[in-house]
Amino acid sequence: MKGMKKMKERGTLFSFSSFLSFLSFLSFLSFLSFLSFYSCASDPVVDYGLGEYYVEIATALEEDAFLLDTGNTVRNTDESARKSYEPGDRVYLNFSYEENSSDRIVIHASAKISKGVLKAMKANEISKQVNDPVRFESAWTGSHYLNLQFYIEYKSEAHTIALITDESKVNDSEVTVYFRHNTNNDAPGYPSSVRVSYDLSEVLGEAKGDRTLLIHFNTTNYGDKTYKFKY
Repeated sequence: MKGMKKMKERGTLFSFSSFLSFLSFLSFLSFLSFLSFYSCASDPVVDYGLGEYYVEIATALEEDAFLLDTGNTVRNTDESARKSYEPGDRVYLNFSYEENSSDRIVIHASAKISKGVLKAMKANEISKQVNDPVRFESAWTGSHYLNLQFYIEYKSEAHTIALITDESKVNDSEVTVYFRHNTNNDAPGYPSSVRVSYDLSEVLGEAKGDRTLLIHFNTTNYGDKTYKFKY
C-alpha cells in the first residue's frame, strides 16, 4: 500500500482518487476493522453494548445531509464530526440515530469513497479488456448503485478497473455486467483494500426492481464468480 499511485483512466476505465485520499480512506477502514461489514444486505446494525451503530454507504447532499441507499435522508447533528463533502459524493458512514429520531444522526466516522459509472460498449470491445483477478470480498446494490469491496496486490504500477456491459443489451430484462481489472503488469506487492461505488443509472436507468443483473468477476479466491441482483 505504500507509495500507492493514482489509479489512472484508460479509455472507459474508471480512475481512482489520489494516493493521499486513498491512504486516508484505508486508515478509516482500519479504524472500522472491528466491524463486520455485510454483503448483499441493507440497513446493517452493529451493537457492542454501547448502543446501535449503523454502517452504510450514502450519497452526500447539502451540508450535513446524506441520502441513504434505502431512500431515507438523514442529517448529522454533531458539529465535531462535520466534514465537507460535495453533493453527489459517495460516503462511508458509521453513525447512530439520536434518541426518538429517524432522521437526525450522530456520525462517529466518515470517509469519501471512490465513485465510478457503468460503461456500455460493443461486445467485441468487452472481449478485449484485460481481466486480471482480484481478491473478492463483497458486492451489494443500493438504490441505483453497485458497491464493491475487494483487494488488489499493488507494488509500483497504477492499476485500472472498469464496470462494463454490452451496449446492445442494456434494455433487456436480464443484463450481464463485467468487472474488469488491469494490473498494467504491476508485480505482486502489498494487498490493498478497495471500495468503490458504481452508478448504474446512466446506462440502465433508475432501479425499479424488475430486472436482473448478473455481475461477473474474476477472483483469486473464488475463480470466475457470478452474482445476481435485482435492479
